[in-house]
Amino acid sequence: MSKQLQPNVLLFAALFKERGVLATLVVGQVIATILAFAPATADAIWIRLGAISLFLHLTFLFSLTWLYLLRKRLQRLNQTPQLCALMASLLLTTALFSLLFTEFTNDYIALQNPYEFLLKNLLMVFLVAALFIQFLIIHYEKEQQTNALARAELDALQARIRPHFLYNSLNTAAELTHYDPLAAEQAILALAALSQAAMKVGKSTLLEDEINLTKQYIALETWRFSERLQVNWHIPQQLPALKIPCLTLQPLIENAVCHGVEPSVTGAVINIELLLSTQSLTILVSNPIFEGVNKRPGNGMALENIRQRLDIYYQGKGKLVVTTRNDTFRVKLVLPRHVLDLKGFP
Repeated sequence: MSKQLQPNVLLFAALFKERGVLATLVVGQVIATILAFAPATADAIWIRLGAISLFLHLTFLFSLTWLYLLRKRLQRLNQTPQLCALMASLLLTTALFSLLFTEFTNDYIALQNPYEFLLKNLLMVFLVAALFIQFLIIHYEKEQQTNALARAELDALQARIRPHFLYNSLNTAAELTHYDPLAAEQAILALAALSQAAMKVGKSTLLEDEINLTKQYIALETWRFSERLQVNWHIPQQLPALKIPCLTLQPLIENAVCHGVEPSVTGAVINIELLLSTQSLTILVSNPIFEGVNKRPGNGMALENIRQRLDIYYQGKGKLVVTTRNDTFRVKLVLPRHVLDLKGFP
């Protein structure tokens, strides 16, 4: 192995997914076809193809079954014992089915000496498994490099998250110290919480914590805009313990404040709605837009930042949709629940 592999990672976890099982069956069928149509085995080709295909598919699938049943224990080991377990599973299953085939297929296929048949099968599976393990290690190292690049890109995107309200919030806190010291203290604490969240590069947070952080941000902006800023929350009373990427909801509200409330003299109402289903978490944020009002530059930059981060986190399975209708700007964020526990992002 060219690199020290990390513990607590199941090296062949991809084999247990649909594509992994399909790839195993395809590889087994390719090997069976090559062996059945070899020039030295011209007799009973189709019977040989069926028997060899059955033998290889049973061997591979039973090996995967044992590895799947032991996956939790194997995950606690380093990768070397995991690879040894993979090799042992293939060899033991090969030995078992070799003995069974010599017992039950002699009437259909003329097999050589049972022990010679067993040794040839073990040697063939050993060589194929050794080649497969080498490709598995290469795939793992490539995946580690991809994750490292994704994390570096996340770091760069996260570094661009700079609260636009920082300057105004500090001025607000300074003004509050003259006539409401307690409110000034709360404003500074809220600003500190937001700054701390901005430093959580590449990490996830509980949905409830993200909502509380967003409410702190809204409290900060309420001191600035007073009655001009109105927020309507529509969220379930009981929130599940779901994790989402840090600073997912707050930038959506900040975007609504910057481009829906700040340009308006009379203010605006921001609507926030959370919808939960067995498959996804949906966040809806809407705010009015005003024709002819000078808007802040950079509209869409925050949304594009969020879209890029979600693409990295959810590998394209998250969705952010922006629509404008009847003077209302609406953002719809859909996060699949079955990938909310993000691999590689604590």
